[in-house]
Amino acid sequence: MNIAYYISGHGYGHISRSYEVIKRLLLENHIEKLFLCSSRVSFIKDKSPQLFLRNQSTDVGIVQNDSISMDIAKTLEKIKEFEKSEDEIIEQEKKFLKNEAIDIVVSDCSSLPFVPAKDLRVKTIFIGNFTWDFIYQHYSKYDATFSNFAHRLKAEYQLCDKALVLPFYCPMESVPNKISVGLLGRKPTKSKEEARKDCGFKENTYYFLFSFGAYGIEGKEFDFENLPENYQLVVSGYEGLHNDQILRLDDFYYPDVLTACDFVITKPGYGILSEAYFANTPVIYTERGDFPEYPYLVQAMEKHHTSYYISHEGLFNLQLKKTIQSEGTHGSIRDVLKDGREEIIKEILE
Repeated sequence: MNIAYYISGHGYGHISRSYEVIKRLLLENHIEKLFLCSSRVSFIKDKSPQLFLRNQSTDVGIVQNDSISMDIAKTLEKIKEFEKSEDEIIEQEKKFLKNEAIDIVVSDCSSLPFVPAKDLRVKTIFIGNFTWDFIYQHYSKYDATFSNFAHRLKAEYQLCDKALVLPFYCPMESVPNKISVGLLGRKPTKSKEEARKDCGFKENTYYFLFSFGAYGIEGKEFDFENLPENYQLVVSGYEGLHNDQILRLDDFYYPDVLTACDFVITKPGYGILSEAYFANTPVIYTERGDFPEYPYLVQAMEKHHTSYYISHEGLFNLQLKKTIQSEGTHGSIRDVLKDGREEIIKEILE
């Protein structure tokens, strides 16, 4: 069996979760070739002989100034550029699918791959917690181009054979044959106690993982004078923060750092929320701009997890003590979110 697995390049959440599926698929004897197609292929550090990386973008996403603010005008420009080349990309992917004798196309969560696959009668599976037509329709209030583009994407999504819907989902009217599956994300490899020991954490100290994904927070000033002496910010793979109360842990597996920490400071994104859930680490979250997925992720946190809201001002002032002393939300139904990886593998193999 040959698989083409397309992954959105918007942030790291899509590729980090779908790579969990890919690693498991590569253990199957009858998988001859698996092509990972994404603009985020540099995220993959280890490699199986059956895995082939293609640096290919099949969606636009949202242009981010940083992790907590977006550029709608630049996103509009990118959409217009993408529309000019979309038919050419479809033909290119059609040749690729045919030349490599692809048996199944999986997409997290671009719609474009379903078009060439449909032409070649290749089976297709969607994986995700939102569709881009839902996201762009939200921005039609700024420009009609968003609505027109959303309409085109909706038609593309309707071509897929099966849709595996992850928890924390937004309205998904465009994909057919929906099947709800469990949570997908990276898990820690160590217990909290083992991870804290390996990270060299001290007793009587609170550790806060500063997690702002692919886009970071650049050019912002943080008031470290408000940070108690027994509070430490932990960063991994993140540049731009320098202070005696910052601990760098770049050579550790990220989910292990996450489980070692007492809290994670972030913006709501599917990737970090699923990993925080598996690590059982409380979340301190701030706004991420006018992104329509945001309220659904916040609702999921309130339902399933322990979380605390912090404003941008509170974040830059590092008012963490005040935040964790606030009431917060404490989700009471954690156990209903099962690991969805094996469900997804089963659906793909079937």
